Amino acid sequence: MRRTGAVSAFLLSLSCAACASYPGLGPHGFSLDFPYAPPADAAALGDFLVARYAAMTDDPREAANRYAASIDTAPESAGIAERAVFSALLTGNYPQAVRLANKAHGAGNFGTLVRLTLGIEAFTKGKDSVSAAYLSEDGFGPFNRTVARGVSAWRILEADGPEATETYLRETLTGDPRLDSATLYMMGLIQLAAHNDADALETFETLWSSGARLAIGLDAHARLLAANGDRARALSLLTSFHDEIGENSALESLRKDIQAGRDIQVTRLTPRQGAALAVYVPAAALITRTDDDVASVYFVLALALDPDLHEARTLWAQSLEKAGREIEAISVLADVPDTSPYYAPARGQIAWALLRLGREEEAVQVARQALAQSPDRGLRVQLAEIYRAQARYREAARLLTDIIKDDALKGREDWRLLFSRGATRHALDDWAGTEADLKQALQIEPNSPLVLNYLGYAYVDQGIHLEEGLDLIRTALTYDPDSGFITDSLGWAYYRLGRYELAIYFLEKAVELEPGDPTLNDHLGDAYWRSGRKLEAKYQWERSLRLEPAEQERARIEVKLLRGPDEPAVVQAESDQPLPHRP
Repeated sequence: MRRTGAVSAFLLSLSCAACASYPGLGPHGFSLDFPYAPPADAAALGDFLVARYAAMTDDPREAANRYAASIDTAPESAGIAERAVFSALLTGNYPQAVRLANKAHGAGNFGTLVRLTLGIEAFTKGKDSVSAAYLSEDGFGPFNRTVARGVSAWRILEADGPEATETYLRETLTGDPRLDSATLYMMGLIQLAAHNDADALETFETLWSSGARLAIGLDAHARLLAANGDRARALSLLTSFHDEIGENSALESLRKDIQAGRDIQVTRLTPRQGAALAVYVPAAALITRTDDDVASVYFVLALALDPDLHEARTLWAQSLEKAGREIEAISVLADVPDTSPYYAPARGQIAWALLRLGREEEAVQVARQALAQSPDRGLRVQLAEIYRAQARYREAARLLTDIIKDDALKGREDWRLLFSRGATRHALDDWAGTEADLKQALQIEPNSPLVLNYLGYAYVDQGIHLEEGLDLIRTALTYDPDSGFITDSLGWAYYRLGRYELAIYFLEKAVELEPGDPTLNDHLGDAYWRSGRKLEAKYQWERSLRLEPAEQERARIEVKLLRGPDEPAVVQAESDQPLPHRP
């Protein structure tokens, strides 16, 4: 297990410290006359401290075990119970989490995660009254209250029927579909489960008109439309989702089935499947707002309710990857079967996890094997991006070209692929191809800050179309004003134009926005040097080196520390821009 050695070292340091200050010895090692007995809760406190250390060093398995050992006797046992259950769920060990929650409950501890875990376990066992007691919303925080409410709705459906369920859900609505979207999606799915299709369609249409976009909800919505003969409307919604949000494997599979004229089945969930989604949907929102693996806890609970909820596995793995737990993420993704629409993206995620672990050939092999088994477009795109990440640009360009040609035969244009191929061609010094791809991408998506910035920077860096290049970068910045990288592009453009004061203004702002990027710090160092601020320049280059740039960049920066940067090829724009007012 990751960091187990660190925990062992910590244990050793505790034992050594205890020996050094053992109260039974005098200052010179002489034996004292009274015996020493440790406090009654010393063992529990030791377990608690080790558990805290294990949690801080990304070893949730050791943390769960140590919290379990101290759950009954350590101080603040209610908090320890929560941490114990949390740590067990964080490792994916749902049975251990249930055992710990039961142990905590037996000791009189009723933390929110303890209650949520026991409520879900009772639901899976068909113990309705027990589940209802645990999932009572009193005492839950906002997030866990949303989860508990969703699970309770499906519990009520099973126990009391659809009318009681709708009454329960409507009591929680605010009247604003944007705020009520999660509850309304649950209501629509419950209406479908109860065969109230007309009501479900009305609910889904209200949600779509409000601007709410949830893949699982749209899947049910589009299936209902297609099953009722309105395939054109279903395809229109699926296309809009793709254009606004991006590609989703399950929705893409559904779109192909509708276009092929296949029979489409309406989604009618069992109570356990619906309860699993009630946990999954808030967790899917949570993962976009956090940079850690907290959401993993809820994906584990969702899978306890419905082990076939494969989309939960892909997001669980994503949450693990955020915490640097790639090995565990790979293990989670390996359980997605090849019959699932999420198989291809799961294999792509495995390949990327292997790539981050430095196992490059394995990454390519996994992606190729999956592609041979399932010729999925998304997986082909993943493989092309893996080639790009490995600087295998010719292979990436060939694969991207094949995908773009296949798309064209189906009347499809994807600006993301054109941008990706344009950047790949740029790496191959094919400027004509680069410019053509980027311009075509902008025709499809004229407001993309990514494409605007790339093309504008490329123009300025080559000393061509300077006014157009600056305008493109400035426009990109209006669409994404908090982007440190676009701000850097504008600063670097002014550097290339010899306007160093203006360059410093934007480059300093870029470094404030992205302080951990070596390239941005390097650029600011160059601008300082040209302005005569040589000590500050060296500080920025040294900082850039500490941020671990690519090997080629490292060598270039080390040379600059000795003799300064090469003289820039200064070009002149058709007009000048005044220095912005610094607040």
